[in-house]
Amino acid sequence: MPAEVGGLLPFVQAGVFGPAEVHAAAAIAGQGGGHGGSLWPDERVVLAAALAVWAPLHGHACIDLDTVVEAVAEAEAFESADRVADELPGNVSSLPWPDPKVWRRALVASSTVRVAHHVDPEPVLDDHPLVLSGTLLYTQRQWVDECMVATTLRRLADAVANDVSPTSLELLNRLLPDERVHAGSQYAAAHTALTSRLSVIVGGPGTGKTYTISCLLAALAAGAPERPPRIGLAAPTGKAAARMTDAVAYLGSAGLGVDLPDGVADLLAGVTAVTVHRLLGPRPDHRTRFKHDQRNPLPYDVIVVDETSMLPLSLMARLLEAVPESARLVLVGDPDQLRSIDAGAVIGDVVRAADAPGAPLHRNVVRLTTQHRTGVSSPIGPLAEAIRRGRADDVLHLLRRGDAEERLVFVEVDEPSAPRERSGDPTRPPWPGAHALGAVRDAVGDAFAAARDAAQRGESAIALDEISQVRILCAHRRGPAGVAMWNHHVESWLLDDPDVRFREYSGRAVLATRNDPRTGIVNGDAGVLVRMSRPDGTAGALRAVFRRGDAVRDFAPAELDEMDTAFAVTIHKSQGSEYDTVVVVHPPSDSPLIARELLYTAATRASRRLVIVGSAESIRRAVETPTRRVTGLVPALR
Repeated sequence: MPAEVGGLLPFVQAGVFGPAEVHAAAAIAGQGGGHGGSLWPDERVVLAAALAVWAPLHGHACIDLDTVVEAVAEAEAFESADRVADELPGNVSSLPWPDPKVWRRALVASSTVRVAHHVDPEPVLDDHPLVLSGTLLYTQRQWVDECMVATTLRRLADAVANDVSPTSLELLNRLLPDERVHAGSQYAAAHTALTSRLSVIVGGPGTGKTYTISCLLAALAAGAPERPPRIGLAAPTGKAAARMTDAVAYLGSAGLGVDLPDGVADLLAGVTAVTVHRLLGPRPDHRTRFKHDQRNPLPYDVIVVDETSMLPLSLMARLLEAVPESARLVLVGDPDQLRSIDAGAVIGDVVRAADAPGAPLHRNVVRLTTQHRTGVSSPIGPLAEAIRRGRADDVLHLLRRGDAEERLVFVEVDEPSAPRERSGDPTRPPWPGAHALGAVRDAVGDAFAAARDAAQRGESAIALDEISQVRILCAHRRGPAGVAMWNHHVESWLLDDPDVRFREYSGRAVLATRNDPRTGIVNGDAGVLVRMSRPDGTAGALRAVFRRGDAVRDFAPAELDEMDTAFAVTIHKSQGSEYDTVVVVHPPSDSPLIARELLYTAATRASRRLVIVGSAESIRRAVETPTRRVTGLVPALR
């Protein structure tokens, strides 16, 4: 511990701060010097500096002096979810927290803090490492990024696209002829994107976001046949970018259901989505800056970014810096899904800021409301909407009622009655119990067994089809409700030799966990191990098989950087995926991972059948517990 920040020691011992926060606070303290004639800096300012650095490491853009104790306690509980007992943090609430009013006065008096009374329209880096806005304390970098995002979005929202061709409007009317009657329609979303510099298209899975974007791009291309629009498509991850490329190309080749003008289908088929990092152009000499910025804008007429709920504040700021003066920007996503791993909740903040009819961004945000994936008769759509709106009674009613076709099944279990049930005491039946294990096996066992049979016969395409139909989703990685345990359960159902799971075997569902430029496999790609057949019909080598577009590609397992067993995966890993049948193993009600967005994301991965295993208490707590991200973006946008 540097001597000048010795007051942080109790927070370090409680597990709140690590080396990053301690040494950053020491650097800030050294810059500010002592206070009131003392050789040592004010301990309240040092603590605030450490917390301002702590915030973006835990998903927040800033800290709120009035609620920081609760935010730290929540973060520490969340991070302890998969720890063993001797790794658990200390009692956060008993730490020496300053009174918020006294704390704020100390910050205002400090030479390390700049006090901001409103959003900086042209934020600049100065010699104040911390910025205080009301009760919100930022590092200067987070403040600059938030100001950049708020200012640029409001500027784009005020601008009008003045190059709308009548031909574009005519094609849009033909593509979406029956969608003009209500505000939450695909036509309304596409028309907003056609006529505005900024449009934000949000909606749950299966509401037609990608179809809407394809119609928009077709309309823009039809309106400028001599100079087709330069299109930039991007997503936060390689998996999401590949899925977007395939979807737009497929819709283009299918003609979107009408006779497209010459060249339009070819343009859609030829567009390739990339990651946002690749779109901006990484710089080998700088980790957080890119080739494209204010001085070197992106070379596109329309920029579409999918899955923006996964886009953190810092990357959104770099993207907005690089948007050309005349370009359209279309942000697409589901604000009710899990937030970005890094700091911020930009798309959710944008939607909340635009809620009021008189808000500056109100006309730029369109929420798609019609469910196309599961169908109007499916109970999954109403369940997801009840979760999204935080209606716990409705959620439990829908789960317990189910439906006659068993498209929605609630395997209601009791809460674990003792901690040893969660640690796998061999003298007790494992939680959630034999009944739940049987229900899960009934839901997924046949598909996994069919995939294994096909993999043993060397039938790659069939094995992939079978394995991609079903998935078990868990919040935890470890424990009875965790991924490792449920992968073990599935392997015990599939394999005669219990020790074979420690080796590679045919029929093993796998998930790539790292982008691999050598093979083209990206983080999140799902595949299966297949025993290939030799020309003489005998069993050959084991290969890892993945589907890339319409093609099936196979690799030696040793060629791939990293793969995990994936009969069961975490809900975070499943984000952006779709399965015919999903089993959600919901954690007990005292799990710190429980949150509304987690349950909503898990439930909306299912296109046909959803099975939820959990207690009524845990489901209720999840629906009533939205994830909190501390930012100042909503008032800044308003």
